Amino acid sequence: MKLKILSSSLAVLLIAGHAIAADAKKDARVTQIIRDVKLLPSDAAARPAIVNDKVHEDTGVRTGGDSRSELTFADLTITRLGSNTIFSFNKAGRNAQVDSGSILLRVPKDSGGGAIKTSAVTVAVTGTTVIFECTRAGKAKLIVLEGGARASLVKHPGQSQYVRAGQMLDVPAGATTLPLPTNVDLNQIMNTHPLITDFPPLPSRDLIVAASQQQQPPGPAPSGPSVFPILPVVDLLGGGFNRGPHRRPDRNNKPPGNTQTHPKGTGDGQTKPTSSQSPGYTRPGPGHTKVSPVTSRTQNVPKPTSTPKKRVLKKTNQPNNGPR
Repeated sequence: MKLKILSSSLAVLLIAGHAIAADAKKDARVTQIIRDVKLLPSDAAARPAIVNDKVHEDTGVRTGGDSRSELTFADLTITRLGSNTIFSFNKAGRNAQVDSGSILLRVPKDSGGGAIKTSAVTVAVTGTTVIFECTRAGKAKLIVLEGGARASLVKHPGQSQYVRAGQMLDVPAGATTLPLPTNVDLNQIMNTHPLITDFPPLPSRDLIVAASQQQQPPGPAPSGPSVFPILPVVDLLGGGFNRGPHRRPDRNNKPPGNTQTHPKGTGDGQTKPTSSQSPGYTRPGPGHTKVSPVTSRTQNVPKPTSTPKKRVLKKTNQPNNGPR
């Protein structure tokens, strides 16, 4: 009988021990306090927080003006609170309720993820370090330092945006649609933001540094491939861009009397002389001036035996009426 009683007592103690350990994993510990930080228990009056205070689930934390605090959980989930922030949590700190103010939330990978909830926006995180700011009017700003997070509107759950490391989502008050994320400078944030500079290095610091080395320049984030792809340049004039055998000659330095420098159909509209025309001569088109006989094209034509000089000059000055 005594053995049964002892066994039952041990079982009760073990169960109680497991319950206490489980509750301890859900609790947070205050690891840093800057100026005015108060705990708001659900069943007691507010009291000032001190370092190493235990903070149970559904216990609120409030910071005053120019004040900050840090809460650390058993699985190294970290929550940092900015000034004038009202915050509460459950599920070991991975679900945070923010009425107003700013928080930094670091959720370890493979921890089951978490969420940040406000009256207007919900942010789902999985293995992520983010900074979140909001006002009572509903304006919200999400900055992802590493990992990724998805933000959705509470009143319009179909409206959501996925925000990657190095991006920011700025949601105006009363929004019915979500804007596109924009790129930010992670290095500047890490060097200037009070939720970073006023605290010890984060466990996810190396991941943030790696993300900063791979991020896009600040500005609007690209939403997809370019709508106007770069196409090959097309030679609409047929000149071949002065390359290859079809190079278009320079009109200013055109050799005298050269009437055929392109294959048929690719030149300047000139044609080869026909058998009815004098060798080395091209009939001028309408509006053109007369062209002198071409000496370079007559190299294969037998030279006349003797032609008086005056006769040649007289012939060149006469209009061309075809062979006589």
